Amino acid sequence: MASTSKTQSLDLDRTLDEVIDWRYKSFPPGPPVKVRSVREKGWNALGGDFMLPVMLLKEAPLRHNIDEMAALCARTGFSLAPHAKTSMAPQLVQRQLAAGAWAITAATTWQARLWRELGAHRIILANELVEHASIDWVAAEMKRDPEFDFYCLVDSVAAVKALDRAKGFKVLLELGLTGGRTGCRTEEQALAVAQAIKASSHVTLTGVEAFEGIIHGENVAASLELVDSLLSRIRTLTSELDSGGHFSKADEIVLTAGGSAFFDRVIAGLGGPWQLSRPVRPVLRSGCYLTHDAAHYKEVSPFGSRLASTDPLAEAFEVWGVVLSTPEPGLALLGFGKRDVPYDMDLPVPRYIKRGREAPRKFAHEASIFNTNDQHAYLRMDAAEDLQVGDLVGCGISHPCTAFDKWRLIPLVDDSYRVIDAVMTYF
Repeated sequence: MASTSKTQSLDLDRTLDEVIDWRYKSFPPGPPVKVRSVREKGWNALGGDFMLPVMLLKEAPLRHNIDEMAALCARTGFSLAPHAKTSMAPQLVQRQLAAGAWAITAATTWQARLWRELGAHRIILANELVEHASIDWVAAEMKRDPEFDFYCLVDSVAAVKALDRAKGFKVLLELGLTGGRTGCRTEEQALAVAQAIKASSHVTLTGVEAFEGIIHGENVAASLELVDSLLSRIRTLTSELDSGGHFSKADEIVLTAGGSAFFDRVIAGLGGPWQLSRPVRPVLRSGCYLTHDAAHYKEVSPFGSRLASTDPLAEAFEVWGVVLSTPEPGLALLGFGKRDVPYDMDLPVPRYIKRGREAPRKFAHEASIFNTNDQHAYLRMDAAEDLQVGDLVGCGISHPCTAFDKWRLIPLVDDSYRVIDAVMTYF
């Protein structure tokens, strides 16, 4: 693997100086307070200070997940470029960087611009860059700051030609899947794109990329087989490109994949040994590991299962709502809905009940949320469950990406739900 480089650090002053007031849902009314001073308020997310519903992050699971991924990368020799589109939360991304992340991954140019504004010096744009306004901004940023280390993807000769209008672009050749998202479908297409890069005076081929997260076989075994096949194609293509001198302008060869479901296979497929003309830097780009979830990623994550000597990731997200009505036996209406919780993969998973000043307790019987409206959730429960109007219900969530984007400010709590920070998001 290539040598390590200096740790990145973001400038959080503008984020921490944001004033919390009526613009941020659920936060307590009263005199405005800066984000950096939240801990001093002594708020409790479930103690009557916050107006429900409230989405919150739990410190202990968050810290556990960051440490688990950092330790895995250290053991395997992989670099980490966490996908910051998951949270778009500078405070959390800074924690990932402090734990050793090599780069930040962005999905769009406006996201890359945000991270540059906060001082990021290495960004992978995990997308093709073809429209002129975005190309011009990146080119100007690289010219303004020669230390800015920027990578983007290409999967066509047209994309190479679009980038060839400005100097300094480092690109990763993307392999894709039939019927899938972007990426060359065949090795012949990939080699044609590589030849166009080689003929360019402005664009440098620095590696190969794929995203295996969209692969869904009939079962887990079938999915893993398809993922392994894609990674095998990357290995073969990388060796062929190196033999053809396509990496001659690069200092190292970056090989990157690894969403939040199959990064164990990426480690097995893209790890050493490599016999190439340049050092190899294998890079994972997982984003959802940061908070994990109660449904989808809980089922597919390799931590604690396919990855030996690892602990399962922990659920760092919870959403709490009040019981608004119990109009029928076995049915309760909760005060959160599609405007507050993710629903694109799975609905929230009921975990806890809290009544008055009592500590949260687990549901005594089976319960599930089976539908949501804009501001309501439908909870089906055993008729014997003692759930009353005014009780609070806490749930786990699925798909962290669409949890973060519903809250501009999220309280961070300790195990007693005391608010120790507030996490700002930018969507």
